[in-house]
Amino acid sequence: MTGSDGRDEPSTPSEPDAHGFDALDGAIDRSLASWKTNDVPICVLFSGGVDSGVLAWELRRNRALSLVTVGTPAGTDLEAARVAAPRIGAHWIGAEVSTAEIAEVAHRIDRTFGPLPRTSRSVLVAFSLALAHAPDRVVLCGQGADELFLGYRHFHGLTAEAAAARATSDLRVLREVDWPRAQAVARSLDRAVVAPFLAEEFVAAALAIPIEQRLPADEPKRWFRDWAARRGLPTDLARRPKRALQFGSGVDRVLRRMPPAGSP
Repeated sequence: MTGSDGRDEPSTPSEPDAHGFDALDGAIDRSLASWKTNDVPICVLFSGGVDSGVLAWELRRNRALSLVTVGTPAGTDLEAARVAAPRIGAHWIGAEVSTAEIAEVAHRIDRTFGPLPRTSRSVLVAFSLALAHAPDRVVLCGQGADELFLGYRHFHGLTAEAAAARATSDLRVLREVDWPRAQAVARSLDRAVVAPFLAEEFVAAALAIPIEQRLPADEPKRWFRDWAARRGLPTDLARRPKRALQFGSGVDRVLRRMPPAGSP
């Protein structure tokens, strides 16, 4: 839509339809089927937010399920997860990480990948710490939800056309760059990391939802949050404001205070 000044105006999200909900229901059921009914040890990286909350909620009947959260005393995720985990009804492990531990992992990431953009480095460090504290080899995480359901701040105020183009670019970078790095980190720690939201069937179901319905409006990932609540996730967890792993854990704050990589 073009405004009176000739510039594109942000698109208004349209209301969700039941068909999109039903398609996503089937996709998540099938992507998690092998872990829902078997009491095999499995872990979910859990922040207490909607992405990991959906995974934990769907797997809550697996008696061998564990939820793991890492963070510094200044982070917000440990407390949020401590409160949220009993709502899920699964075993929870909260691990407080020290500055020395963060520094050690950061040096390892630097040696493995070389110079990285600050955000990419911070995410990988936080992700590596979480995997290291996971009690089981198979670890599930919520990667992909922000790209598919427009959860990032840069989607706010975009037209539907611009949001679609940015979401396509974000998903490509995740699949081709960020996720392969995360998998390499997992292999180095003898973990098998799985992102159910990146399963082909789930991605196809998500992308079939019109972009107008996935626009954030006044709430990031509004459509996804509506769907999570429909699946039964407690409303306060489905609506918890987004905090990226590196920020919610407090890892990014610690890394900012450290000397740049390669400093004497």
